[in-house]
Amino acid sequence: MEQLQKKVVMYEWKDVIKRGLLGLSIPLISLTYPILNQDRGITNSVFSVVDKLIPFNRFFILPYVSWYIFIAVFSSILCVVDRERFLKLLITLNIGMITCYIIFYFYPTYVPRPLITQTDFFSNLISNLYAADNPYNCFPSIHVLNSVLIAMYTYESENVSKWIKAICIIMSASIILSTMFIKQHYFADVIAGILFAYILYFSFYKLKFNDIPRAKKHTSINDN
Repeated sequence: MEQLQKKVVMYEWKDVIKRGLLGLSIPLISLTYPILNQDRGITNSVFSVVDKLIPFNRFFILPYVSWYIFIAVFSSILCVVDRERFLKLLITLNIGMITCYIIFYFYPTYVPRPLITQTDFFSNLISNLYAADNPYNCFPSIHVLNSVLIAMYTYESENVSKWIKAICIIMSASIILSTMFIKQHYFADVIAGILFAYILYFSFYKLKFNDIPRAKKHTSINDN
């Protein structure tokens, strides 16, 4: 019996590793972004009166750059404890990002940035971000799209504890706000990212992977 249990655990972790390798599709797709994030002579603006009301706040650079850690951590959690939702997340992230890149190509946008004159830690982080990331291809916001999708699938999972869900939602909300407060995106970019995330989420809501067994209780992250 003990040997059988060990075999089951070993099989499950091999399955987790296979799913994790599928997650490499996200950074691979991201390689396309620098190619599109260039001035191609024609840019559009989705500036609105709401953007006038949003002040620049350099402290929001921290949640903005935490986006990479946010994606890695919470997608890894789903990869381990919830196969079905992780696979749905991968499908929606891939479709979402590819669609955004197509939009970037046919409808390039531009967001002007403020001049950073301060030299404190947070200001330097923003200056480095501005230098590394050109101000094009902002509609819809991929930062927002991915943050909302990860938060929705994490919140929906029965195998994730309420504390992890709360942390995920708080981080997702702070990342979304940060895109506007450090002037990386306009309000319309954020709204478009949220709406697109909901469309993708509910488009695959009823999708089932019948050949994939549900995550076992011993692989769940639950405090109940």
